[in-house]
This record gives sequence, structure tokens and C-alpha cells, in this order.
Amino acid sequence: MRTIDQHMEQLNESQKEAVLENERPLLVLAGAGSGKTRVITTKIAYAIDVLNVSPHEILAVTFTNRAANEMRERVAKMVSAEAANDIQIRTFHSFGAWLLRRYGAAINLSNTFTIYDDSDSLALLASCLPNYKRSELGPIAKAISLAKDMALTPESEELSQIRRDYNFPDHFRRYQERLRQVGNVDFADLIVRSIELLNKDRKTLRQLHNRFKMILVDEYQDSNISQFKLLKKLVGPNTFICVVGDDDQSIYRFRGAEVENILSFPKVFPNTRIVKLERNYRSTANILALASHAIAINQGRYPKTLWTEREAGAKSKLIYVDDAKSEAEWVAQELRKSGDYSSSAILYRTNAQSSLFETLFTQKGIPYKIVGALRFFDREEIKDALALLFLLINKHDEVNFNRMINKPSRGIGATSQAKIVEYAHQNNLDYIEALGQVPLAGKAAQGAKEFYTLYKEAEELVEGDNITLLKFLIERSGLFFHYLKEDQRNHTDRVDNLANLSSMLGEYPFGKEGLILFLESLTLDRTMLGKRDPADEFGVTLITMHNTKGLEFDRVFIVGLEEGLFPSSMSESESELEEERRIFYVAITRARNELFLLSSRRRVLWGRALYYQTPSRFIEGLPEELVEVEGKFFNNNNRYSALEERRQQSSPYRGGLYKGGAKVSLTPVKSFTKEERQVTYKLGDLVFHDDFGEGEVQKVKEMRDKEMIEVRFASGRMVTFFTNTPLLEKLGSD
Repeated sequence: MRTIDQHMEQLNESQKEAVLENERPLLVLAGAGSGKTRVITTKIAYAIDVLNVSPHEILAVTFTNRAANEMRERVAKMVSAEAANDIQIRTFHSFGAWLLRRYGAAINLSNTFTIYDDSDSLALLASCLPNYKRSELGPIAKAISLAKDMALTPESEELSQIRRDYNFPDHFRRYQERLRQVGNVDFADLIVRSIELLNKDRKTLRQLHNRFKMILVDEYQDSNISQFKLLKKLVGPNTFICVVGDDDQSIYRFRGAEVENILSFPKVFPNTRIVKLERNYRSTANILALASHAIAINQGRYPKTLWTEREAGAKSKLIYVDDAKSEAEWVAQELRKSGDYSSSAILYRTNAQSSLFETLFTQKGIPYKIVGALRFFDREEIKDALALLFLLINKHDEVNFNRMINKPSRGIGATSQAKIVEYAHQNNLDYIEALGQVPLAGKAAQGAKEFYTLYKEAEELVEGDNITLLKFLIERSGLFFHYLKEDQRNHTDRVDNLANLSSMLGEYPFGKEGLILFLESLTLDRTMLGKRDPADEFGVTLITMHNTKGLEFDRVFIVGLEEGLFPSSMSESESELEEERRIFYVAITRARNELFLLSSRRRVLWGRALYYQTPSRFIEGLPEELVEVEGKFFNNNNRYSALEERRQQSSPYRGGLYKGGAKVSLTPVKSFTKEERQVTYKLGDLVFHDDFGEGEVQKVKEMRDKEMIEVRFASGRMVTFFTNTPLLEKLGSD
């Protein structure tokens, strides 16, 4: 093992400066590929070996399990194994779970709580709002999650900024009440309820202040308002705080990330020292110059310029193609020239763009992997098996009870199921105890008895071998034979997936504590199957730009560089456009050696042909000394005027573009006569659009053969539709 002096010798001057500052609040602005993980891990080792900080007193927080695991592994190579095990290196949400399981009793939260994922939260919301359609519940669930990320409550006046529906505070309140009633938390609650705990329990707050002498936060630009508030609570009068991040890589606004957290850090923590890490160890000089050029126009940022000691490298290539199929074929041809597949990646703005590449690569025998596709733990059979385990740990878990009480069918229909739930609520019973007492008849009574007996027998196994427990639940519930028949009928491998789940469970300690640890770990990070990461498989990586954070490739193809697609037509304000530009910057800086930018004249997305595309503003005016152009630039007579004209007028892309408050007309797929028209609208009607979300009808105008309405969406956007537009769904009246 190297000494701390040897580790310090591996750092450049800026990195050393960051490691050695341990008195004042520290903001480390770490550009892409600048070695920030090395700085954080060396800083931890330095604190232990030189400053004599106890490992027990260090908390390091990041945003993904992958990043936390990498940090933990690096630290373990720099300090003793015992010291490494004593350091709290966690994600924000993992830390929240750790905190609530130990101290949650102070806010009436049992340490056996289950963490609900998005689908579980949606199911719980459906039980609160039984008269709503799925299409109505989805936007409500997302709005609740966003509100929590912004540290808002059902009583907050700012809720109207998230969802302009006067019923929303009540929906939010009912969901929260039901969540607390079942004794579980959703993902956002891991942060929100941790703040609640520290606000209410001064004893726990003092304990944490006394314990954590050093707090380090990685990827701070991705923090949301709730995480920021939790961090402020954790920093005591004698706590050294250091955050590391890059405002130019803040690209998760849709998840609630707030770039202002990093921009305002020096104001929140007075006497902050700022250290910039600008030397890049990843990319060639030409790629870095292009990235700096792309991001420089943004106003909301700390000025910084990446540089490298690497060679200049080849110019990036800008390729204009006729259509999306030509785009995929061009990339395939370039890939086959080298045959170097696993070190190449295709980056796109939306998942819908991957289908052409998947089809063509399959035809041409080009191996590929999709990062961000259906995950192992999202499969139906896996969620069913896990639901049986979650219910065993928390028998008040309404979501998982409703999922499994009649799956496979045991004669308990919707009426009997509702009767059981109501009986449990009225008699203050958990759902398993309710099954043993509720008066039912016929098949429902027999099914309830079987399920009750199943869980009573399972309770006797919970402190033993967890694999035996899971096998018992799967077989005795009928789940194994249900999926065995499906495998035989459809030639699927669902039973094998259940076996894989059992193998994973076997990696955790026996007993209830090991079971809880297993369930918590997979809820916090479901991207892994055991220690295998799908991203490590052989083949070209197909991935959205948002999913590329922390990754790098020898060759990067950025496709779909057209106005309306990238930047997205939904990005109307300057702050939203700045985020789109940051996404472009992140995409560029994933490339080590070669970068290809592709723009298409025509494209088909969401079943619509998009003609006469305008190249993305992001490739306007790229320096000739950095970019080699191939193909003919389309629409090149007065680029900027063409661009602005399209943004002000009707566009076939996703029903139209919007800018600066201008009203946008949407061309209908067809016109309807009054006799053909089945849907009519009135002022105040609520509608839902796949692209724009929920909105309210502001104006209705009868025309000769159609009805025209103006809709204001939650974002504030005003859009004009002709009624019977297929993507517009009527929800009801406000």
C-alpha cells in the first residue's frame, strides 16, 4: 500500500490545493475528466492519516451506487480495511435510509419500512384516487415526487408552480396520509423525512453534529432543494464541508436538480474557498476545445476552460444525412471499419431514437447493448416475488398486499379485496391478521385462509436461510407454477429469473436483518444483477445523453442534432435552453479520441414524419479548425432566420414548437365534420397531451368543419389544437 505522500505525488497542483484545504468550506469545481474522484478519495485518506480524523467521523455522499462503490474501493486501497469499513460512503438516499432506520422512531417510523419505487407509489396513489384513470394519475404522481424534491408540503403555496390544479394539494395530502398509514416511504421521502427527523429530534441532530467532523459531497450540481436542506442540517458548527461538482454538467432538472445549489454555495457557506480542476485526463485537445466552445455561451456558470497535455487529435466530424435511416447506416459503416464495438457509444436525446439502430445492427450482426432499457428488477415475475418479501417484512404494506392477494388467482375478487382492506382499516389490523378475521364466503374465504396460512408459516422461517424462505413463498403462493406454465406456453425464461433472484438473496446474511438489507439495497439501486452491470457487456453502447454521466468511450456518435429534437421543443425558456446546452457539453466530453455529430433532414418519431428539419443551433458556427464537415448542409440560406421562423410558426415536430410566449398552431392529422366529431370541449376542461402533460382549456372556437381550442399547460405554455387531435385526451372539468 502506498503512503499518503506517494498518493499526493500523483496529484496535480490544483488537486493538491483541494486536498490540503480543510479549514474553510470548500467548493471544488471539477471539470469533466479532471480526476475529481481521486481528489475526494485522497482527501479522505489525508484526513485519516495526517489530520487524525477518525474514519467514523467522515461522511462522503454521492448520487449513484456505482459511484459510491468506486469511491469505497479506491479508499480501501489507500487506508486500512478496518478504517475503510468505518467511513460512511453512501448515496444521498442510502444515507436517508440509514438515518431513518436508526432514528426514525422519533417521527413514528418503524425500522422495517419498505421503500416504494415509482410503480408502487403510483399504485398507492390509485388506491387514494380510485376514480382517476392511469393517464391522469401518472402526472399527479410525478408532480408529488417533484414537490418533495423541492421540499414542498401539501400546504405550500408554491405547489401551483408545479401543477396548476386546485385539487393537487388535496391529492398530495391524501397520498401522504396513506403512505404514513401503511408505514412506508417513497424514494423522495428518504430525504424529506430525514429533514423532518432532524427538525423534530434535537438529540439526533446533536449526535450527528458530534459524529461527522467531515462531510464531502460528490456531483453536487445534481443535488435538489431537499438534499440541499438536508446537507445544511447535517453541517454542525465544527463540521468541515466540501462539495465537488461541475455546474456545466447539471443536467437533471427534470428530476428536481437545482444548479443554483452549486452556484450559490459561497453565499450559503461564508468564507468558502473555490478550487477549479481544469486539467482533463480523458479527451484530446480538439474535443476539449469543441466542448469549451459549446458551453461558453451559457450565462449561469463559473467560467472555466478545460485543457489537457494529450495530443490535439483528429478533428470532430459533423455529418449531414438525408434521413434517420441514413444516419443509422452511416454509423454502422463507421463502426464496421474498425470493428471496435465495446469502446464506441451512440448518444441520443430520447429513447425513441434507438429503434432504428437496434434493427439495423441486428441485421448487420453488430453487437450492441442498451443502457437504460428494461431492468431485471422491473420484470413482472421479479416484482411479484419481491412483493411477497416486502409484505412479510411490513404486513401493513397495502400496495404489495393488493398486488399479491389474488395473484395467482385464488378466488378473491375486487369486491372481496376491498372488503379485506376496509376491515383492516376499521379494526386497526395489518392485512394478514385481517385475512384471519374478515367474514368472507365461498372461494374468497378459502383463498384468504390459504394466504393467511402461507404468511403464518413464513414467519417461522424469517430468521433462517433466506433462500429457503423465498423458495417457500414462491412455491406455496402458486407463483412458481404460474410462471412455469407461462414459460412452457410462451417459451420465456421467467422461472430462471426467479432462480437468479434467489441467488442474489443468497449473497446477504441470513435472517430478518439480512432480508431487510437485501430489499433496501435493490430498491436504492436496481441497475445491478449481483455484481454484473449491463453496461459491461460486449457491444456498442446505445444510451441517452442523460445516462452517460460518469462514462467515457473512445468513440462517441451524437445523433439527432436537429431543432426540436435537440434542443428539445419543450425547452422554451433561456434557463431550459442552457440546460440543453449542458447536456450537449456532457455528451461531447464522454469522447476520448473521436467524436461524430450527425444531423438529419428527415426523421420519423412517435409515428410522425418530420420533414425539413433545421440543424440544431448547437452546431451553428462550430469552428472550422475543430470540425470536418461531411454531407450537404440543408436549409443553409440564412441559417438563423430559418431557425427563428420555424420556432415561431407551426412545425410538424411533436405537434409544434414554442418560443417566447408565441401561440403555436398544431396541424391535425385530419379534419372532422360536425357529424364525425365526437369530443367537444368547454372552458375549464382538463386535457392531457403526451408531450405537454396536463392543461386547461382557455378558449373554444367553432369553425366550419372543426372546433379549435386553446390550452394552457402546467408549464404556462399556450397551444392551439383542432379537436379530435389523437394525442389530446379529455380528462374532465376543473
